[in-house]
Amino acid sequence: MRKISGILAAAALLASVAFVAPAAHASETITGSGSSFMNAFQQVCSALYTKNKANYNSTGSGTGRTQFAAGTTDFGGTDSPYSSGAPSNFTYVPLVAGAIVVSYNVPGVRELRLTPNVLSDIFTGKVKTWDAAPIKKLNPSAKLPKENIQVVYRSDSSGTVQNFANYMIQTVGGTWKDNGTWATALGQSPVGVSAAQNQGVVARLSQTKFSISIADPADIKKAKLPVASIRNASGEFVKPTAGTAGRFIAAQKVEANGLIKFNYKAKVRGAYPITLVAYGLAPTASSKPDKAAAVKDYFTYMVKTCGPQRAASGDYVPVTGKLQAAALKLIDNIK
Repeated sequence: MRKISGILAAAALLASVAFVAPAAHASETITGSGSSFMNAFQQVCSALYTKNKANYNSTGSGTGRTQFAAGTTDFGGTDSPYSSGAPSNFTYVPLVAGAIVVSYNVPGVRELRLTPNVLSDIFTGKVKTWDAAPIKKLNPSAKLPKENIQVVYRSDSSGTVQNFANYMIQTVGGTWKDNGTWATALGQSPVGVSAAQNQGVVARLSQTKFSISIADPADIKKAKLPVASIRNASGEFVKPTAGTAGRFIAAQKVEANGLIKFNYKAKVRGAYPITLVAYGLAPTASSKPDKAAAVKDYFTYMVKTCGPQRAASGDYVPVTGKLQAAALKLIDNIK
């Protein structure tokens, strides 16, 4: 009886410690904004993260960079680096990557092949109908309708747009420019209709027959929209998946600051070429050390745990290998 009483007493003590232990740690609430490309990934990770509370608002990369620089957020999210207006003490951290998906809404067409040149001609309005000769040549067995192509494009400053524009600059040239605003990136007046952020583009695409656009993989997957196969530099038509995008990203050079300057003309067999990396923005000298520590812990969780476990379910690419090593090294600078 004495032994049983001792066990019960020990169990009661352990239970009381386990119950009160969380209250001894005052968790932080951190807020970030930016990249709508990685919004679905951020929402999954923030919901599963338990050490602190993380809130992420999908505002677009341009707004995310501006708000972080202004100090109105604890961390930011962006798919492209600052061109100006960067804060003095911060670091980029690669958090997740993925394909920039070319998706469309054409009844009866579930498979579509496109080359960079034909894709550019569609977005610039040179190819106007779905049954136009350049598209038919690539898709001889598809039942392409004699309908006008409805382009859906981003209305806000977008890292997705800027990465796509750089893909076009490298593979096609022409009027394309390095910019996150669609009209500037296009180098001419846009054709079609606009929508804000990746989520708004996908909603408009779903509602508009005979439309086409670019967006993030998670929202396209959720909307159950078809995606185009794009011809890569090896001459292969490849569909975007976590595997095919990851193959292309793994072949890119990672700079010391964590950024990847994509070589979209690189010949990588079996790879989907239109890809990007989404970065976190974090302080390296903060007047709010508890907030900075919470950001550091949250970014570590995304890179080491949430990404490897959850990214692929949304067709994202987790940061692995040399990119993960760079990310963890940069996370050490968060203070």
